[in-house]
Amino acid sequence: MSRAASWVAAALVGLLVGVTPGCSRDGGDPDSASRQVTLSSIPLIAPRPDAPTLAWGPTVVDLAVAQARAAELPLEVAAGQVMVAQWSSTDAGAAAELVRSQHLAGVIVMGGAVQSREQVAELTAAVTAAGAEDGRSWPAIVSVDQEGGPVARLGGLVPTLPAFMAAGSSTNLDAVTAAYSAQAADLRGLGFTVDWAPDADLTMGAADTTIGVRSPGYDPARGGETVKAAIAGFLDGGVLPSVKHFPGHGSVTTDSHQGLPVQGASVAELEQRDLVPFAAAIDAGVPMVMLGHIEVPEWGAGPVTTQPAAYEYLRDELGFTGVAATDAMNMAAVADAYPSGQAEVAALAAGADLIVFPRDAAVARQAIVDAVTSGQVPRERLDEAVARVSQMMTTQAALSADATVPASTDYARVAAGAWATVATPECGGALVGASVSVSGGFDHERAVLEAALAEHGIGAGGGTTVLLLGSATGSGAADVVVAMNAPWGLPQSTATTYVGLYGRSDEALTGLADVLAGVATPGGDWSVPGMPQSCAARAAGEAAAR
Repeated sequence: MSRAASWVAAALVGLLVGVTPGCSRDGGDPDSASRQVTLSSIPLIAPRPDAPTLAWGPTVVDLAVAQARAAELPLEVAAGQVMVAQWSSTDAGAAAELVRSQHLAGVIVMGGAVQSREQVAELTAAVTAAGAEDGRSWPAIVSVDQEGGPVARLGGLVPTLPAFMAAGSSTNLDAVTAAYSAQAADLRGLGFTVDWAPDADLTMGAADTTIGVRSPGYDPARGGETVKAAIAGFLDGGVLPSVKHFPGHGSVTTDSHQGLPVQGASVAELEQRDLVPFAAAIDAGVPMVMLGHIEVPEWGAGPVTTQPAAYEYLRDELGFTGVAATDAMNMAAVADAYPSGQAEVAALAAGADLIVFPRDAAVARQAIVDAVTSGQVPRERLDEAVARVSQMMTTQAALSADATVPASTDYARVAAGAWATVATPECGGALVGASVSVSGGFDHERAVLEAALAEHGIGAGGGTTVLLLGSATGSGAADVVVAMNAPWGLPQSTATTYVGLYGRSDEALTGLADVLAGVATPGGDWSVPGMPQSCAARAAGEAAAR
């Protein structure tokens, strides 16, 4: 047991000595559904000056107090507090009722629930209010998948950053932190408390069919530094990040949405590559780690989300003391192996603190209640999970209160230009002439790029040819070839200038226009191997030689 874990256990023993006799721990008393959390039965203890502070913010005593509070919750309430359900409707009242009736920790807002800023703000406010009705003092988890690039549920409502490979290509980590701080502030302004980002998955290259451009790149150390910079930005902006998908989804070839990926590398091998960014994130104080539905044979047969050895490694070897969350429980990698409700019980029993996207929240909550009542899952395991979740959200409330709104609203456009990677014979200045002929991509994307170039006095039709590649493995021939996805096809392309943009949003394309016109300096260097020398790498080499 780690020193921090020993402190939590010792502090908890001291707290629980005074819990009121007769307080039901199994939800058996008839009035338990109406009971609210109360601290009246928890004795005060003198603060210990040498109590360790956990990397993600609280002290071990804070966490012990949270676990004592969790032990007072009725079982049917506690069982919901470890789940985040998906929400795909614009109906704010129905979302609130789901949280209220199932006592959920919160929701993850999907694309179908997004219509306008006003509507989303109404939805998040309703969920937040419903979460407070259980008498809890911590905020609800109002979460979203807003990674940037291809995973951006709030496109059009907030500026869309390029995919994380753009950040992984940046040579300015302070700029990465600033961009994610601005993104977090935008999310906070809409009422979100958690973003399921960033991806800490290292990519293997073109065989990586699931993560690809969502990855920070190929190099473990560089990927870890990028992940740390993004985490710092989210925390500065008052929104909690969650690194994903432990132990790394970028080095397996099966998509866990469709089947169970089996990791062929040993744990010792993973420690040298895939696990490095996760270890860096944990050391940097990330509050939450999402486990992917990936089998690591050394940890057991089946997805790591249901394997105790995986959670033990995360806790004992990497020293993680925050919230361990699952990937979506409706994915085939886990759903094919377990009936609805039993997958969620298996994950909780194994060590998960937060279960994301249960197939049916009511079925899953009842299954957890039944498992605790029967002794299949100890009540202490449930209390531990609730304690971590509640303490994490208490921390988020403090971060949000201290966060400031960014002064800039064009951060995504600026980031797209600054993080773009360019390889060309003549670095510096404009990359196109007085007019361009744009091909590839979709009609809208070509129109956005042409309009943005027109702002710089560059006309459409004839002149420099620009080809937009939307596929990760696509290739072609033009004066300028631009990878809007992962850049695997660029080495097979024929061009004078190669650009890694890693995004195809309006903001990414306007940032590309700034680069092509020579008004933005592309500071990115390839974060994957096999690419032509970038302008950023050339400049660094020249500076080192001087």
